[in-house]
Amino acid sequence: MDTQERERVAAESAALWNDYRQRQNRRVPITFAADENLWLAVAGQTFRAFYTDPRVHLAAQLEGRRYLREQVLDDSPPLEAWPVSVQLWMEENEFYGARVVYQEDDYAWGLPLALAREDWLPYLANLDPEQRVRQSSAYRMYQALRELTEGLEYHGLRVQVLPPGRSTHGIFTKAAELRGLEQLCLDLVEQPDWALAYLRALTELTIARIRAWRRLTGDPAPEAPLTEGFTFCDDSLQMLSAASYERFVLPCHQRLYAAMATSGPRGLHLCGHSTQHYPALVRRLGVSCLDGPGPFVDHGHYLQALGPELAFNAQTDHAILLHGSASEVEAMMQGLLSPAARQPGRFNLLGYLVRATPLANVAACYRAGVVYGEIG
Repeated sequence: MDTQERERVAAESAALWNDYRQRQNRRVPITFAADENLWLAVAGQTFRAFYTDPRVHLAAQLEGRRYLREQVLDDSPPLEAWPVSVQLWMEENEFYGARVVYQEDDYAWGLPLALAREDWLPYLANLDPEQRVRQSSAYRMYQALRELTEGLEYHGLRVQVLPPGRSTHGIFTKAAELRGLEQLCLDLVEQPDWALAYLRALTELTIARIRAWRRLTGDPAPEAPLTEGFTFCDDSLQMLSAASYERFVLPCHQRLYAAMATSGPRGLHLCGHSTQHYPALVRRLGVSCLDGPGPFVDHGHYLQALGPELAFNAQTDHAILLHGSASEVEAMMQGLLSPAARQPGRFNLLGYLVRATPLANVAACYRAGVVYGEIG
């Protein structure tokens, strides 16, 4: 795209999202995103270098984000600054003392802690949240990125380092990664009282960890609830029945939302098959935006069944985007953009790109979104 075309698209995208916020959009917004899987291919770097070298961490993000902006046409809002984040997915695992495995050319992952059940609660009680954050790889990376980007501009825009640690990848998800998923599932059956205490302890430490990050990154009121709302992830909920979620995890989510935000929207990102939880999430927890569900969810049904306050940030089938033919991509989009799902201000779609995703499929996905996403 030349400069004039990019400016036209940016103006149209800004108008579309403004209408979306007012529930007046006449077309479903379609956007695309990527992470280091794509950025590193663009920058010619490895995962290990990205996770350990602040200069690579910065350069790969900037080059990857610029590539996406220049090569992909979508409805992304115009950029005011290049966002740079501390992209260390295992930050929470390290906070709790887990060993993180950094691979040469794949994502990092954390090992479960080798603690006996009776040792877990005393161990968690002795953690000092601020000390753990100060000692972390993520905090060192954040400080280095701040130094590297002071006064920096990139292709005409300033570079903005986003403060890390403002949310969580999930109470139950991290509980399972730290304990071991199979072991935690056994705990729920064999020692339910212990499991409840374990999940409560992780919830309180999650709140303390977020507040420590806020203090250490200059938040003037780190203990105060956020007025703009709060969003977090908990992908491993797909492992639980509705009854188990309401017994073990719902109280933890209620506590987390209450501590983090007394006003503003509540969002939750879920991967996988988690529709069994939607009624409780909306009616008992007050979640107003569900992020992440793909074509296996009947979005239109839930938008109608769970009330007018619910919205979906839905996702395409990333495997079809990666491997499918143009006709398969079009059929996927036609299915996602059903009449019942196309609700103004309540439904948008995101496609995720990896290093091998064909740009032709991305373009076909967006074209189909424009054709089938018209509203009313």
